[in-house]
Amino acid sequence: MNTKKEIQNHVELLQKGNKGLYGLSILVGITTGITVSLYRYGLSFAETLRNRYINKDLLTNPINLIFIWLIFISIGLLVDYASKKFPTTAGSGIPQVKALILRKLDYLSWPKEFLVKFFGGLLGIGSGLSLGREGPSVQLGSYLGYGITKLFKRDYVEEKYLVTAGSSAGLAGAFGAPLSGVIFSMEELHRFFSSKLIICTFLASICSNFISRRIFDMKPSFDLYTKYPTDANPYLQFLFFIIFGIILAFAGKLFTVCLTKTQDIFKDIKLPRAFKISSVMTLSFVICFILPDMAGGGHHLVEEMPHLNQTILFLLFMFIIKLLFTTISYATGFQGGIFLPMLVLGAILGKIYALILIYTFGFGNEFIVHFMILGMAGFFVAVVRAPITGIILILEMTGSFEHLLAIATISIVAYYVTEILKLEPIYEILYERMPKKKIVDDLEEDRHEQMEKTIICIPIAADSEFENKLIKDIKWPEHSLVISIKRAEVEYIPKGNSQILAGDIIVLLLPSKQADIINETLFKSGISH
Repeated sequence: MNTKKEIQNHVELLQKGNKGLYGLSILVGITTGITVSLYRYGLSFAETLRNRYINKDLLTNPINLIFIWLIFISIGLLVDYASKKFPTTAGSGIPQVKALILRKLDYLSWPKEFLVKFFGGLLGIGSGLSLGREGPSVQLGSYLGYGITKLFKRDYVEEKYLVTAGSSAGLAGAFGAPLSGVIFSMEELHRFFSSKLIICTFLASICSNFISRRIFDMKPSFDLYTKYPTDANPYLQFLFFIIFGIILAFAGKLFTVCLTKTQDIFKDIKLPRAFKISSVMTLSFVICFILPDMAGGGHHLVEEMPHLNQTILFLLFMFIIKLLFTTISYATGFQGGIFLPMLVLGAILGKIYALILIYTFGFGNEFIVHFMILGMAGFFVAVVRAPITGIILILEMTGSFEHLLAIATISIVAYYVTEILKLEPIYEILYERMPKKKIVDDLEEDRHEQMEKTIICIPIAADSEFENKLIKDIKWPEHSLVISIKRAEVEYIPKGNSQILAGDIIVLLLPSKQADIINETLFKSGISH
């Protein structure tokens, strides 16, 4: 193909209207909302079955006890088989979405993978493993965005927008938090903002949230009675916030280390995998039997904790059990996330901290819910390192903005301390640890001329490696061409002496195979130093 003609075609592709894209974003949001609502309903039904059939009455009927135990093991082996056959469905799903956006992964059999993610999550989380619904919901949305791209034969530029829109809609539907879905995609998946991306994700998130609220009513995700405590000196409270933020930062470090070390230990144990999976499912069965509140994601535990008379020692025991059970559950590679278990762990730490303050200073019981909310936000920020998402998510899930200043304070303190501790974001760690598709290294020059071309967009952040440099001063990849600079929604044809500024989006044309290799490197150069 003539190179000039190809460049012209790609430029026309970038400049075409967005009406079709926005319409498909709405379709992605609606389909994701329906899917995630069915997913939530299925998990709720599985929890009802667990509570009905796993109780003390089983001790009087050993045959039923053994039968249900064997069902747990069978479920584990079945889900493990599906996870090995379709490895892109394993785990949370958020690292996979990130890899898809960075062209390090592809959904080769997206309809089958979609079904495995859906039913694998239902079976794994439904059987009591300490995993959350949010990760699978995000990836289910990305599958739908990817599938709609293929069904409507849209181009590779729109694919990234629709996949991101589906991911946002998945989080919005999972937690009834549309704004959090949008912010999460910007802050965690893309690390940059653009008007087109914001519109696509907002449309999808709003539609998904609308569908889920028709099914699960208009109440916030967490049914908590929130009241900001006013019987304490505000300056003293501010000091409490700082101390708690520091504690949460170290707790986040503990969680991250435990999660990665447990994955390594589980992988290195020299036993048949079927035996390891059966052991984890046996552990899940035992926990469902003796500590049912520790099973599953733990959503109901958060809502019940303010009304339970628990000692600090027992809460510490709960924290350790939930932490270890979550890391072991995630090490299996089953379809489930860590969002919800993280929020539960943060809530437990919040209640512990509140009880210490109540016993020490004689504060009222409203401090319990108050610090549970702060604990959820701070722990999330410490682990995920996404402060805006953490703040907005907890505000939307609790339906109260009274705690905004306190949540923001603790989140920023936790974020700053984890920066000092050099703690990487958990999804960055999981992304680096996950297997990615093999890329051909020997890209010969003559093959580039005949290969299918593609375009990639590189966002430029403040203080990044590319900021304030001239186009001619950057060593661009071989066989690539900078075809435009987008600045404030205006597109410019670049020259060698064109300066790159923060907020720009650099558009490159290059061979598809080469894009698979260098897209991630260029992306990182655009957003970090």
